Amino acid sequence: MHILYHHRTAGDRVEAVHIMGIVRALRQLGHTVVIVSPPGCDPERKKADAAPQTSPAPREGALRSRLKRFARSGPPVLFEIAELFYNVYSFVAMFLRGLRRKPDFVYERMTANSIAPTLLAVWWGVPIVQEVNVTVEIGRLRPLALRRLSLRIERWVVRRAALMITVSETFKKMLVEAGFPEEKILVCQNAVHPEAFDPDAVEAVERPERISADALVVGYVGAFVPYHRLDRLISAAKNLAGGFPHVRWLLVGDGVERANVERMISEAGLREKFWLPGTVAHPMVPRYIKAMDIAVLPSSERFNSPMKLFEYMAMGRAVVVPDRPAIREVITHRTNGILFRADDDEELCGALRSVIEDETLRLSLGRRAREDALATHTWPRVAERILDEVNRVQNQGVSTL
Repeated sequence: MHILYHHRTAGDRVEAVHIMGIVRALRQLGHTVVIVSPPGCDPERKKADAAPQTSPAPREGALRSRLKRFARSGPPVLFEIAELFYNVYSFVAMFLRGLRRKPDFVYERMTANSIAPTLLAVWWGVPIVQEVNVTVEIGRLRPLALRRLSLRIERWVVRRAALMITVSETFKKMLVEAGFPEEKILVCQNAVHPEAFDPDAVEAVERPERISADALVVGYVGAFVPYHRLDRLISAAKNLAGGFPHVRWLLVGDGVERANVERMISEAGLREKFWLPGTVAHPMVPRYIKAMDIAVLPSSERFNSPMKLFEYMAMGRAVVVPDRPAIREVITHRTNGILFRADDDEELCGALRSVIEDETLRLSLGRRAREDALATHTWPRVAERILDEVNRVQNQGVSTL
């Protein structure tokens, strides 16, 4: 098959990992995929420019940096008008690629006010698959000024979608409650490429001198943002420091909370126990996870399928994660991970204590986590499920008109 993949994201961080995970898997299965991105936001080009053997993530270009600033701080009405006008760019970009070779189907990361991919799919008479991570009313971080128009566009796009992909059964239920057609929704949780996250093949990154080889390392990978609640992890580190002097803490990432994180660590008197390497290129992430004995998510939204959870699992780490509905779809307590009551600092501390104290439990959890990741949560498996559903739709002659 020949597939046109359209997205209107910044093409970095977890978005890039998800986009390239699916695209690479489709190509591994023998299909051709062409990505259509906003100017300066092509995750494939950024990935090619990254240096896998170096720690820092690549610097972003000036155009993409300006677009991200406008997305963060531009007036909502102007941003939404820009979203509408962006359809001209995406229509032309996709149309020109379609002239070279008509796609067998179109894949879009659904976003507010995007109509060009659906228009072209209808024109070409091919199915369009919508990957739904947020909707106009669920999960969108920016306020909406043109809400009624955005809702009408979304409903029009949903009616014409042959298939919709989402990352958890929990989010699927939310979509159905919002009026999305249940029969069109396929749940595909996030995943990994197993060859990239292979603990037997990956060499752990070198530890700083203050992190001894026999230290037990508790780690986190992700953005330093308020809703990830790194303050809880620092609080747990302070509470556990007296009883477990051999434990060290690795926080990989960066973000708006970096200064607060460093301040809290200093105020807790734990500077020598923490390792903060900053943001790293994604090819380096497995090496940092390999350096961990325990991998933690301090917080998560109820419907999210955190990418890092599956990367932790594939690397065979003992995972400690909040007891959220979407996470319970993946983690069984004390079988392939440890669940703690979300938003409960004492439970997080107790969960960490249980795996720090019990090496047998740590190893058992890590083995089972990796087995489950390889059996269920790989990008080739996700791609196969999507293709099976697209073939079913095409064989049934389902119309998107």
